[in-house]
Amino acid sequence: MIGRVLCATVAAAALCGYPAFAATPLGGGGAGNVTWHKDGVLTWERVEHRAIAPPTVHRLTPALQPGASKVVAHGAPGLREVDARYAQRDGGSVTRVVLWSSVVRVARPRVVEDGIGYSPLAAFEARGVARMAFLARDAMEMVATAYTAGCGGCDGMTAIGRRAGHGIVAVDPRVIPLGTRLYILGYGPAIAGDTGGAIVGHRIDLGFDSLRDAMLFGRRDVTVYRLK
Repeated sequence: MIGRVLCATVAAAALCGYPAFAATPLGGGGAGNVTWHKDGVLTWERVEHRAIAPPTVHRLTPALQPGASKVVAHGAPGLREVDARYAQRDGGSVTRVVLWSSVVRVARPRVVEDGIGYSPLAAFEARGVARMAFLARDAMEMVATAYTAGCGGCDGMTAIGRRAGHGIVAVDPRVIPLGTRLYILGYGPAIAGDTGGAIVGHRIDLGFDSLRDAMLFGRRDVTVYRLK
C-alpha cells in the first residue's frame, strides 16, 4: 500500500506538467492531497496562479482629432489564485474541478483616449448636451446629403422597416451597421436605418420630413458619433 501511494505521488508530480492544464497557470505549488482510490482513480489538488486580463477603457477627448486615438495608460494584469482538484483514471485523460478561487491582485485598466476634436465638443456644450460626449463610442467625419420619403425611386419605407423621415439616415453598412444609434452635429439623434447605391464609404444620407428642409440642408461635412 505504501508503495502504491508513493507511486501515485510520483505520478501526480509528473502530471503537473501535463499539457491539458500546464499552459494556462502562471505557476503554483506542487501537487498535494494525492490519493489513489480503490476504483483506480488518482486525484490530487494544486494551487495555481492565473493572470486576469486588464480591461480597456475608452475616454473621449477634444485634444485629439476625430478618428485619432492614444494609449494613456497601458494597465497591468491582475492575479487570481485557484485551488483545483485533478483526477485521472488508469492513465487516461485528466479532469479538473475548481474548488475555490480568489483575486490576489486586481487588474489595472488600459486607458485609450479617442479624439472628438475641439469644435464638436464646443457644439455639444452650446446645445446643452455635453454629456453626449460620454455616451459616444467613437466619432467620424462624413459627407452628408439630404433626402425625403418622396424622392425619386423612394417608396417611403427603409431597410429596417421604418418609414423614412427625420431621424432615419442611410449609410454604408460596411462602415456603420444598420440599427446603430447615432448623433450627428447639426442634425441631431438618428438611427442607421437605410442604404443607398450612392452611399458608399464615409457618405451618409440624412432623412428629412419636407423637401424644403432637405434643400436647406444641402450637402455638407458632418461629424457623426456612434453611440454606445
